[in-house]
Amino acid sequence: MARFLFTQFQNVELIVENGNPIGGAVVETMVWINSLHENGHEIDQFKYANDKRVKLSNYGFIKLFPVYHPTKGIRWLRWPLYRLPNIYKAIKRSKPDYLYASIPGWASYYIALFCRKLGVKMILRVANDNMLDERIKITHSKFDQIFIAKAFKLADFISVQNEFQYQTLKKQFPDKKILKIYNPIKIDKSKNIVKKEMKGYLAWVANFRYQKNLKQLFEIASTFPDEKIKIAGIPLKNMDDETKEYLEKLKELSNVEFVGKVPREEIFNFLSKAKFLLSTSRYEGFSNTFLEAMVVGTPILTPTLVNPDGIIDRFNLGITYQNATDLKSSFNKLTVDEYIKISSNTIQFVNNNHDHLVLGKKLVNFLKE
Repeated sequence: MARFLFTQFQNVELIVENGNPIGGAVVETMVWINSLHENGHEIDQFKYANDKRVKLSNYGFIKLFPVYHPTKGIRWLRWPLYRLPNIYKAIKRSKPDYLYASIPGWASYYIALFCRKLGVKMILRVANDNMLDERIKITHSKFDQIFIAKAFKLADFISVQNEFQYQTLKKQFPDKKILKIYNPIKIDKSKNIVKKEMKGYLAWVANFRYQKNLKQLFEIASTFPDEKIKIAGIPLKNMDDETKEYLEKLKELSNVEFVGKVPREEIFNFLSKAKFLLSTSRYEGFSNTFLEAMVVGTPILTPTLVNPDGIIDRFNLGITYQNATDLKSSFNKLTVDEYIKISSNTIQFVNNNHDHLVLGKKLVNFLKE
């Protein structure tokens, strides 16, 4: 039995009462936490020192470690004099065998140094393709980029979601222990229901930001005036101009309905009533929403560039498209029998490749090699 320490503070939002989880990395990480626990391992998790919320009863097995107060300390000296020393102390208190960082950031470099000093093995998970090429310049400063690269170099293990991530990092770090392992999901087989007819809405699930490409969503909604499109998501702070512009344009379309943020416990029901899950993202790593749709037999519509390891085409899990016109053409050609077959394929694929317990064992076996 090993002890795993998870460092992403946002994970706590799925552990406590009245949490507000944001981002796919949180969803994925919580499945890893459940998988490792169910496979017999101990789980520790960072939390803010001022967070007094009560844990949900089903997460009593997680030991929460207060680290630092998010607003305490002199602004420009907060990290070197307050936060980083407290992170070091929290790792030391936890005494984990492995530290799991869900998203690489500049501070990951210092956490890797702490792990080296304390004899802890660090696992760095790649959460998105944009971390590994020119696209990182859109979301991260030069400072961030330099220290993220140093973190990859220092980490004991790198865990990736797809072949693009694996090959990119293997070229940079040929001797590094890198594991390609798909995102896990806890599968309730009672939800594995193959579609019997092609009906329902197009479900779009994401927060409103540049990566999710609301411009493409508007073009598709305009091209499919007879299809109901339900948008599940909320704006993030400091939205970019393009997202703001097309969010307003989408509000003017009669076939578009904004349903707000769908709670985690209702996401499967929301997707099960959909004809398709629609993705318009510019990039992803491996979308957790894809897996949630597959569990309930809902086929996927996704851009050709958001098709991890080509699975949508290779295993016939939906339709990939270049643009709205291309999608319209493929969509109109799809027969009901073909649609039902795709629905069946999604259920088979997610069960064969994403079971959380199987992948948890695979991860631990890799760490022991």
